[in-house]
Amino acid sequence: MTRPSLRIISTVLIFAFVFMATSPAVQAQSSREESKSFFGLPSLVIIGVTSFGRWLTPLDEWHTEIHKLTEDELFVRRWMLVNNDFASLKKGKQTIEIIQKRRKAIKKKRKRFLWWYYPTITAIGAGVGVLTFWLQKN
Repeated sequence: MTRPSLRIISTVLIFAFVFMATSPAVQAQSSREESKSFFGLPSLVIIGVTSFGRWLTPLDEWHTEIHKLTEDELFVRRWMLVNNDFASLKKGKQTIEIIQKRRKAIKKKRKRFLWWYYPTITAIGAGVGVLTFWLQKN
């Protein structure tokens, strides 16, 4: 699946959850004290916090740049197939090495970033969820 289709699917799912949590039928069935709906206010707050946290990070930019560098490498390889004189091949190989080094550096930076991003966003989401449950209980 492509990146835009994943975003469309996730957006539709989020709106479906919001609709389920705020529909009059669900609210009429349960009272405020005995809300058994899993997708209530705390869940929506947690989804919002994680989405906002993802929006603040450069993860999408890095993903786009990795994809762009991969496309550039494929273009240079095709160009080398068409231009097969010695100078063009040498220039193409140097360009491919530069592209691969940049892509490897970005992947390494992204991997290091993800090692602290996921635990942090989980802890923040859990804290906000507990706080929302506590505020909703009162």
